[in-house]
Amino acid sequence: MKVLVVSFLSLLFCIAYSSPLYYSPAGLQCDLPTAARFDCHPDGNPNQENCVVRGCCWRSAAASKQGNPSVRQSIPFCYFPQNYNGYNMSGLKETGYGYRAQLSRSTLSGWPDDIRKLTMDVWFETSKRLHFKVTDY
Repeated sequence: MKVLVVSFLSLLFCIAYSSPLYYSPAGLQCDLPTAARFDCHPDGNPNQENCVVRGCCWRSAAASKQGNPSVRQSIPFCYFPQNYNGYNMSGLKETGYGYRAQLSRSTLSGWPDDIRKLTMDVWFETSKRLHFKVTDY
């Protein structure tokens, strides 16, 4: 159970406590293997301009061809950089069931209707099962 708690909290701090990223193309950490890319522009017809507005990395089809040029499948051209920071965490409290934290949007995402404040609850249901819930503050 302690290993799970430490692993989860490490991940949570890594995501929430990283310094805010003010998106300049020079500051983005875009050197990710294609298998590690998470699509930052899943809506139709992504382009470089919209991708950059969202604070994400762009690699065109020509730059994404690795090995087999006919294979494109689902490798996103627009993807989140390794150092993307969407929310900052505050008010981490231990509760009777686990932890509760407040998350505040650190930068605009480029998506419509950003939710500025969230509450995240984490339950340790068993020694092998973690339950978490993120809700509008």
